[in-house]
Amino acid sequence: MRIIVAAPLVAVVGFAGLALAGSVQQAERASDLGVLARLGADAGALAYQLQRERVSAADLLATGGTRQEDAYAKQTAETDQAVAQYRRQRALVPSVPSSTAAVLQRIDGSINDLGPLRAQVRTAANASVSAMTFSYRIIIADLLAYREATAQGVESAEIADQIRASSALSKAGESVGQQQVAVMRALAAGQLTPAMQQDITASRTGFTENSLTFLSLASPEWRVWWEQAGSGQEIVGLQRLQDQVSRAETGAKLRVSTADWIAATQSWARRLYEVQQRVDAAVFDEIDAARVDERRNAILEGAAMAVALALTVLVTWAVARQITNRLRRLRDAANTVAFDELPAMVEELRRPDASVHPEMLAAQVTTNLDRGSGDEIGEVGEAFTAVHRAAVRTAAEQAVMRANTAKIFIHLSRREQRLVDAVLAQVDLAEQDETDPDRLQRLYTLDNLATRMGRINASLLVLGGVGVGRMRQDDVPLSKMLQAALSQIEHYERVRLGVVDTDVAVSRDGVDEVVHLLAELMDNATTYAPPESETWVTARSLGDRVIVQISDEGVGLPKERLAQLNHLLRQPPAIDVAAVRAMGLVVVGQLAIRLGATVELRPGPRLGTIAEVALPGKLIRPLPEDEELPSAGHSPLFGSPLEASIRMDGPIPVSPAPAGMQIPLPRTPHAGPLPGNALPPETAACTVRTVGCTARTVACTGRAAGSRGRTAGSRLAAVRPRAPALCFRPSRPPCHRHRTRSRSRAAYRYGRSTRPRS
Repeated sequence: MRIIVAAPLVAVVGFAGLALAGSVQQAERASDLGVLARLGADAGALAYQLQRERVSAADLLATGGTRQEDAYAKQTAETDQAVAQYRRQRALVPSVPSSTAAVLQRIDGSINDLGPLRAQVRTAANASVSAMTFSYRIIIADLLAYREATAQGVESAEIADQIRASSALSKAGESVGQQQVAVMRALAAGQLTPAMQQDITASRTGFTENSLTFLSLASPEWRVWWEQAGSGQEIVGLQRLQDQVSRAETGAKLRVSTADWIAATQSWARRLYEVQQRVDAAVFDEIDAARVDERRNAILEGAAMAVALALTVLVTWAVARQITNRLRRLRDAANTVAFDELPAMVEELRRPDASVHPEMLAAQVTTNLDRGSGDEIGEVGEAFTAVHRAAVRTAAEQAVMRANTAKIFIHLSRREQRLVDAVLAQVDLAEQDETDPDRLQRLYTLDNLATRMGRINASLLVLGGVGVGRMRQDDVPLSKMLQAALSQIEHYERVRLGVVDTDVAVSRDGVDEVVHLLAELMDNATTYAPPESETWVTARSLGDRVIVQISDEGVGLPKERLAQLNHLLRQPPAIDVAAVRAMGLVVVGQLAIRLGATVELRPGPRLGTIAEVALPGKLIRPLPEDEELPSAGHSPLFGSPLEASIRMDGPIPVSPAPAGMQIPLPRTPHAGPLPGNALPPETAACTVRTVGCTARTVACTGRAAGSRGRTAGSRLAAVRPRAPALCFRPSRPPCHRHRTRSRSRAAYRYGRSTRPRS
């Protein structure tokens, strides 16, 4: 828009500037021409004085009397006055062409040489008249050449002709002076030599040619001045003397008086100079008039251009203001659509909704864009409205597609879950009657695999937009939540439970979703950490919230990757390929939003990554003291009928915490022997086999070897003095046949007996 508005202004200003510059240049050239013409007039006056000085010098050299010396001195004084005037005008001359500048330089040098020439005239007794007069002739020729050069480059033909006429008149006066000196040389020599006669003839011929040139260029008024100057008794007497000189024969003595010849020729030269002055004055008047006209034209053109420029600016400003206002309204409306309306619509359509009709929703789009004006701006508004409708239509179509995809996920997940439940039921039946430890171990492994498949099905339900919770009657303690989460991951034996507060429980409405969230984070921590490393889990209540930290001992993540993952957790994407590819963290993010919890990943103290979950106060319930579960070192099902089926092999050493990780002591530490170490009689002969336990102390889990919530897999520990009992070694009888084992497992298998909540 600025270019569109500035283009006409620049064009007008450019053309106006060129025209005005031309007028100003013409006015400046007219002013410069006045200076050069006045310098030419001063050059003509100096030439006239030098002609008179040349005659006085020739008379002095020829006669040598006192009267001639006085006349010469008087004339040199007059010449010096003309030189001073010439130099004053010379200082005002602007830049001139190189040829003219060369002539002026020669004139300056010749004027500087007048002093030695005059001294030679005064002191040299036998000085040559011809040599002296020739020196003067050179100076006069340069002065007259400059007068003629002034006419070059003058734009006005009339003024140029007038300058040439004035120059021709000066040359005619010089011809008279040369004839005058030639005759004086003959008188001084006593005879008329052929060379002298030739010079006299050439001077008379030059006078005639210059006179004709002047008359051809002169105006009628100037011709009148010329005729008046050539009339009178003095001119008649000069003509008689010229006739006598012309009739003289070569070698004969001229019969002409020197005084009469000087007087007559000086009178004729003076008359010619007077005509020259009048002509120069007329030329000055013409040049001044032209300069005034040029200045007036420049002023008028400047004023006209200023008015035109002002009108152009006003018109352009009015048009630009109108266009700018319309474009500004169009921009504001477009920004409102781009940054407010369209993002709000897209955000609203992010929720899967199959009932959305894309065409109807696009038809309801209304904008404040400038439409219907019929010009290009209106067309832009209509085009942007079409783009807006297309974007809304596309977003609605994607919302419908996401809703359909979510339905596909939900149906597939529920079908798959029914199959997983059937598999788990068959595994339970096989475990109940199995006595072989190896086969029972394989059944436990198959049980754990089916459990993880159920978690993946639950993740698909979360991606489909439905909940994974079941209808429950009671709140669940926090320690049981962690054990339930451990039962849903593959590498449960590498997880170490740290300090877990036993006086808080999770609200029954959020139990399953919190378990699923923690299971995904534990699975992620154990999967991407070295196989020989351990993962630590702590859960502490801070009054208004519960903080669960899951830290691994892997190589860690770069800051940029951590920032990307935290952004993914805060704003999980919609259903797409990327969401399925990174399903674990996407599910965690969606569950956190649904629960009102916050999940953040950050670097560990030295190595690895810490996943911190902050459960809000609305999910936390206080647990009465009589319902509190034992802290680390107690059996999670202590006091149950399965208590007698679990025995301890002895005190279990506590694994040290990783370097740099500060784990506080539990609130209610417990130490001492565990009651109920006797095994049931029917299992006394069975071989005791530790399942899922590594050479080191393994993590505390709610179920071992893949059996979720199985009492036979519960691990107990004894707490050593002044050290937290963080993990314990299980002692499982693989041949245990009590029905209570299956019932205990069912307590942590979420979703078998009830359908998921939407």
